[in-house]
Amino acid sequence: GWDCETVAARLAEHGIAVRAGLHCAPLAHRSVGTERCGTVRISCCGENTMREAERFCNVLEEITRRK
Repeated sequence: GWDCETVAARLAEHGIAVRAGLHCAPLAHRSVGTERCGTVRISCCGENTMREAERFCNVLEEITRRK
């Protein structure tokens, strides 16, 4: 229920960088109903560790619990 910029800002407070917005895909956003609020995108690569992925999930859970 939050806008994408709020989610990105809260993650940034924990040192996690993500991209928030419409991501150059207006038709995709229209089809899933996110054209007003946007989405948050994370980028993973082969150099990310399981520990980093778990930390992201834990922080995301923590910030959404505090809503």
